[in-house]
Amino acid sequence: MDLLLVDIGNSQIKRCVVKGGVLGTVICDPTLDIDRVANEIAGWQLPVSLSCVYPGAAKKLKAILQNHASKFLVEINSLIDKPISGFYGGMGADRIANVAGAWVESSGKCPVAAIDLGTATTITTASGDGKFAGGFTTLGLGGVCKSLPEALPALPIIDPHKIDNLEPGFDVYSTLCRGTVSAHVGVIEKWINIFRGQLGQNLAVTVTGGWSKIVSPFLAPAIKIDPLLTLKGIWTISKIYS
Repeated sequence: MDLLLVDIGNSQIKRCVVKGGVLGTVICDPTLDIDRVANEIAGWQLPVSLSCVYPGAAKKLKAILQNHASKFLVEINSLIDKPISGFYGGMGADRIANVAGAWVESSGKCPVAAIDLGTATTITTASGDGKFAGGFTTLGLGGVCKSLPEALPALPIIDPHKIDNLEPGFDVYSTLCRGTVSAHVGVIEKWINIFRGQLGQNLAVTVTGGWSKIVSPFLAPAIKIDPLLTLKGIWTISKIYS
């Protein structure tokens, strides 16, 4: 069955058609464009599976799909208990999809951690037997960079996209930019170490999200980078619940 996967985040909407068991091209749009995107999705006349962290956008999409008699298969929420169980109420749908995707990618052979570097930076974990094992959330790297001019108005605005190393800085800009990115890397490494202590050194770590290209080069090489992790997780859950 052909299927449309939709991931509505705080900043972006990602959608992808599964055709013949293969993920197609990912289309990205600003979440603020939900009205236009929802009408485009309805026009495709495909069954839809959804992960959404923005309730107003989910409501709009579902209403438009209903008006077009489109089939709505699955909306991910904390009641999901396969392939991972034990989520707390109100947990982000994207985090549930991420950890489900990571666990299935590991073939359920070891504990997993899914790190999402988006508007928020999150880590979500599961034990090898498919139980939610906790997580952390903090402000994403982009939000940190945007907040710096307000907190430190005398210092320059930084652009992490231009950073190529985390060596100590010797001028105002490099100390601020490298310091901010290295602090974010340090938080992630600390989280990983905490969960390796709790779940075992064989913890498989996958990183996704828009900031992963910036941060991942400074993480341990054993960490897997998968920009499609959330969509894969939506697909995984769809196959179970549809």
